[in-house]
Amino acid sequence: MTRYRLLAVDLDGTLLGPDSKLTLRTRRAMERAIQEYAVDVVIATGRRFHSARPIARDAGLTTPLVTHNGALVKDIETAAVHHYQPLDVTVARELLAVGKAFGADTIALDDPEGDGRILTDGVSERNAALRYYLEINRQYVHQVDDLRVFVKDPVTQVMFCGPCAAMQSLAQVLERDLATEARLLVTTYPHNDMTILDLMHPSCSKATGIAYVASQLGVAREEILAVGDNYNDLDMLHYAGRGILMGNAEPELKAMGFELTAPNTEDGVAQVIETYIFGRPTSLPGE
Repeated sequence: MTRYRLLAVDLDGTLLGPDSKLTLRTRRAMERAIQEYAVDVVIATGRRFHSARPIARDAGLTTPLVTHNGALVKDIETAAVHHYQPLDVTVARELLAVGKAFGADTIALDDPEGDGRILTDGVSERNAALRYYLEINRQYVHQVDDLRVFVKDPVTQVMFCGPCAAMQSLAQVLERDLATEARLLVTTYPHNDMTILDLMHPSCSKATGIAYVASQLGVAREEILAVGDNYNDLDMLHYAGRGILMGNAEPELKAMGFELTAPNTEDGVAQVIETYIFGRPTSLPGE
């Protein structure tokens, strides 16, 4: 069996359960992988650094944190920037114009050295999901009159959020007109009728973030074990020596032929660790 030295894992829908928490089994599996098998565990998420950092700390992780779908890699303890691929300001403003013309609710994210600002020029009443996101992150929200005018420097990303059908139509426009200028990463939650479109630097993905961390740790590509559940995880799963898809992934993703683990409701990540790092499935006492 290949000895995996780095475990790259997505957060929402993968490492975390539906309650956005780590289960005891998953926590113990990660701790054992780190302490007994010298495996580096790297979180690769679409979340902002400030949102993902408490989870990484709670899990006892020390490796750099890959955030914003690979655009920003920062130190968990010091928050120092290790790697940053911002979106060109001209491209960002062009994207903002397309979104505005499409009637999409939009935010832009910047301030990589700090806590990360969330820039917005307003969200429609119908977009409850994005309004809730801005409310729970209100200390980081910076309200502006017009994002197209305000943005004058490179940004970490531009994000559109809305109902699945509307975002699918917008994604088709973006892929047709701006495919070479920005990387489109899609995260969809059909049960909530919500899709997130992240627009990043064209060479940016979770795979590039993981590759950067692996190079700093001296880990070869074939020694990387990756687990994810959504479209924005695909590059990372293809890049890793072994890429495994969660059982709670959408049917379209499952049809791509990835090896599957159990859903996040059944400790799918723990099962991956037990099988491919420990060499055999294990269970907690009393299970």
